[in-house]
Amino acid sequence: MSTPQEIELKLLVPGLTADAALQIMRRSPSLARRKLRQQQLVSRYFDTPDGLLQRQRCALRVRHCSDALAPAGTGPQAWIQTLKTAGQSRGGLSQRGEWECTVAGDWPEREGLRGTAWDALDPVDALFERLQPCHETRCLRSSWLITRRDGTLLEVTLDAGHVLANGQSQALLEIELELLAGSPQALFDLADELARRLPCLPSNVSKAERAALLAAQRLHLPVRARPIERQPGEALHALALRALGEMLDQFMRNLEGMLHNDAPEWVHQARVGWRRWRSLQRLLRPLIGPAPDFAALRPLLDALGQQRNLDVACTETLPAWAGAWACAQAGAAAQPAQPDAPPNAWEQAEQRLQAARTAQREQLRQTLLDPATGQALLVLARHLWQLGQQPVAIKKSWAGGRLARWHRRLHTLLQGEQAALLDVATLHEARLLAKRLRYGSEALASALPAKRLRQSQQWVKDATLWQTRIGQARDAWQLAALLQEHTDAAAALVAFMQGVAAAMERAAQEAASPG
Repeated sequence: MSTPQEIELKLLVPGLTADAALQIMRRSPSLARRKLRQQQLVSRYFDTPDGLLQRQRCALRVRHCSDALAPAGTGPQAWIQTLKTAGQSRGGLSQRGEWECTVAGDWPEREGLRGTAWDALDPVDALFERLQPCHETRCLRSSWLITRRDGTLLEVTLDAGHVLANGQSQALLEIELELLAGSPQALFDLADELARRLPCLPSNVSKAERAALLAAQRLHLPVRARPIERQPGEALHALALRALGEMLDQFMRNLEGMLHNDAPEWVHQARVGWRRWRSLQRLLRPLIGPAPDFAALRPLLDALGQQRNLDVACTETLPAWAGAWACAQAGAAAQPAQPDAPPNAWEQAEQRLQAARTAQREQLRQTLLDPATGQALLVLARHLWQLGQQPVAIKKSWAGGRLARWHRRLHTLLQGEQAALLDVATLHEARLLAKRLRYGSEALASALPAKRLRQSQQWVKDATLWQTRIGQARDAWQLAALLQEHTDAAAALVAFMQGVAAAMERAAQEAASPG
């Protein structure tokens, strides 16, 4: 039976065929002179009818392996049973329990599970008797073994095939880098080498999870923030690290979704994940140091921002003010001395912005397929792993106190003596601070003392309110700017939206002003 520990880094390979990805990998320096092995794999996953293993974040499978070059029915025909348990998954790097053994056929064997984590999960074999096949994956696996002079041993695999679940099929093309001996640092070094040559997206989604999501018709749904509850006895540093991992996971999963779906929520949730991650990094900076330089990620972040601006303009701001514009034009028509616009000015602006939105979406996808993007994402994943190697003690009073200082700063900006001097730049600063306060408070809420927790809940409400108030004015200003940039809209239309934005901004200023 194999060692009960798996340390693996997973990379999705979007935008390439399996053959193209294989040829690029074979030319990579670390693989160029290594022996390539290819196998056909059929993996069948088992669970109880109510999905208990999935809820426990466990996976039980039997896998059939055969030589890809051997004639059908010849060569090794092994069935291997594997149990994987819940572990840590952050930024594409996963570490979890794994037990393997050979079995006689395509069904799990209880004897092979003895002495593993299954004994605690199912001490009287009640679960085992209820197991049934639930998902399947079929793929061609191309693999290499890499031995370093320092004793590091790595297995590199490229899996190309399909996930099959509940009568549905999803294409699969991913790289798995598994550490057999040595430091996980070697995984990141090799991943960076590969990411220089082909598009890569770090991923925490296992094949079993991908199949389960496909079966539940949730694979193509945007990933939203999940509540982060402190586990019994969990140190605050461990909670913060887990929260950072969840935030980075939200960011990366939604990036993957954008490659296959045009829904604006994917972009929105990716940006939420990124802002949550940045907010918690900023909150913890005095203790864990600065975040890594993400200048290389700037093209992606800018493309996401431009896409979000166009999405909001086309799906929210334009529809919201169409009626008011029509009324304004009707009033202008009744007063010939007033400047007006062509009758179809609004419709033309909508068409031009929709065209710009479609073009920007294609640009965003091309940015995701740029190898530089994968390299930049791996920098974040490596940073997260490094934080876990040097735990620091974080006092609850320190975290609550820092959040309180953020709240006082926001209060000073919006309701202090300088509130009467609010300008666009100050409102923007307040909006960013409100987001940091909200996301930082939510991330560490379960670890705060009772008094601070009550304060934190009120801070979240305040911050959310200010995000909304200031954000609505910003969206109106943004629409006016987009009309000027992407359309030949009549001056009256641009002036109308600028007037709307100015009025909403004044309302936010008045709400912030004392008295």
